[in-house]
Parts: sequence; structure tokens; C-alpha cells
Amino acid sequence: MAIYNPFAKRESHHRNLLITYQVLSVLSWILVVVTGIYYSLHKPHDVKHGHNIWKQANKHPTPFSQNTVITGIYWVLLLLSQVSYVGQFFSRNSALVTSAANVASHFILNNLLVFAFILLWVRNHFWPAELILIVHVLSQSSAYWIHLASPPFVHWPAIAGPYAWSLTALFWNGAVAVHAHNLPSRVVANIFIWVIFVIGFVHIFFARDYIFGYSLSILTLSLAVKQFDIKIIALQWIFAFVIFAVFFVGSLYVSSTAYAGRNLWLQRVVSPESSTEREREPLLDEP
Repeated sequence: MAIYNPFAKRESHHRNLLITYQVLSVLSWILVVVTGIYYSLHKPHDVKHGHNIWKQANKHPTPFSQNTVITGIYWVLLLLSQVSYVGQFFSRNSALVTSAANVASHFILNNLLVFAFILLWVRNHFWPAELILIVHVLSQSSAYWIHLASPPFVHWPAIAGPYAWSLTALFWNGAVAVHAHNLPSRVVANIFIWVIFVIGFVHIFFARDYIFGYSLSILTLSLAVKQFDIKIIALQWIFAFVIFAVFFVGSLYVSSTAYAGRNLWLQRVVSPESSTEREREPLLDEP
């Protein structure tokens, strides 16, 4: 008997499975929202030196810290977009339902990992939180490449948005875990920030994913603004602004070529159906 793989891409899903996805997607989303709101306003009471989410972020300034306002806005937009994603499960269009269901397992896992990260982050458990983020990045990366062709209303809220955040959070939380506050750590950070650039560049220009590019550009802008606030005479905020500019302009270029029906070299892309029709035209003209 074949082993069921909840992360596999399918042409259709059983009704009972769709109901399961509907229920778990809604519950896991609510779990993240409630936990996020609570720990944005309150610190944990079961530990002595815990802090709420944003105070924890400001208490540990590192070379990968982000601006809490910009990142907060990013999360509000992401959570709102996920309402639209969950709503696709209740659509009468079977194609939309299938697209949503194909990434539902990743979406639910993403929410559970975000929930676990919040609980660890506010309690100063940075190394376990880093392990959670590593799993998160690997999970979202797998979902990304398997379901790259998903429509935008599925791709951003369930895949690209969480993926971009988990990637930048991996560096942010990691810097907090190793207490990156001195000059040597900032020099290392000046190098590691280009890892984010390489990953983003590949996704934007090789995968032609402007949605992921816009997501990363917002988060690198948040990084740049915070680094400028932390230390004006430093390279990190300069690098971050450069990376933001490349990501934003690159995403703008890729999205414009996609909507114009052209490739990155501005050559018009011909669909297989159009190509086939043109090949048949001489034959159709024959008597």
C-alpha cells in the first residue's frame, strides 16, 4: 500500500482531506494570530527574564536586527493575505481549491513553526528557536520549489511570504544567539549578509519570482533602516540598502516583463498553444 505524502502535489483531493485542510488551516492561522497579539502586548509569566516580541527585538541589537515597525507591517499584510488564501478552500472553483490544498500541509506546518518560534523567542531560548527556523527554512524551500507554479494568491501567503521571513529571521535570531555585538561579529555579518543577496538573486532572476523578491526587498529595507539606527558609521546598513535596491528594482523588472509576456531579455514569450497554431496555419491555407 502506498504511503500517503501530505506534501505531494496532486490533481485532486478527497473531500474528507479537504475538510481536514480547511479546519487545520483556520485553527493554525488563529493560533499564530492569537499568540502573536498576546506576546506583542505581554511578556511570558512563566520565566523570570522574558520579554514581549518587540521588546525582545529591541533589547538585543545585532547586525541582522530589523526595524520593528516595517517588519510588523509586513506581518500584518501577510496574515491578512492568508485570510484570502484560507478562503480559497471554500471556493466553488475546483482548480482554486486544488491549488490551495496542494500547499495546505506546508501552510499548517509553517503556522506551527511560527507559533513554536514565538514561544521560544520571548523566553530567551534562542538556540532552540534557531533550530525551529532551520526547519522552517528547509520546509519553505521545499514547498517553494515543488509548488513554484502556484497562483499568486497561494504563492505569497502560504509560500513566498513565510519563506522570506524565515530566511531573514534565521540570521537575525542566530546573531542574537551568538551575542553578535562586537566588531568581529559585525565584520562576519558584513559577509553573511551577501548570502541573503545570493539566495534572493537566484530566486528573483533564475526562478523569475518577483513576489519572493518584493517580500525580501521589504525585509532587507527593514534591516537597512534598523542598522542605520544602530550604527551610522558602519557597512551593514549600506550593504542592506544596496541589496534592497537590487531586490526591488529586479523584482519590478521581472514583474513588468512577466505582465508584458516577455522573458528577461525582452523577447516575446510564445505559448506552446500559439506556436502550434502558427505551425498549422500554412497547412490550413492549403486547398
